[in-house]
Amino acid sequence: MYYEININKLKTSNHYAHYFATAKRSITNKVDAALMLRNLEDKFPMPEYRITISKHHETIYSCSAEKFLENPDYLD
Repeated sequence: MYYEININKLKTSNHYAHYFATAKRSITNKVDAALMLRNLEDKFPMPEYRITISKHHETIYSCSAEKFLENPDYLD
């Protein structure tokens, strides 16, 4: 699981365009997400910038090397 923060910059009178986003590995818990949001809101204030946050869940499958080599489709 990770959080992604997107920063959009105002281009025209009511149109924002993607400016940058945090990397997948950057924010992996709520506490860090809140700290990062506060910091970014200071550095990228509204209305020139718009900030959004999303939470992403991932499913990971794993097995032993031996099991995978016996059947490479095991993780599918």
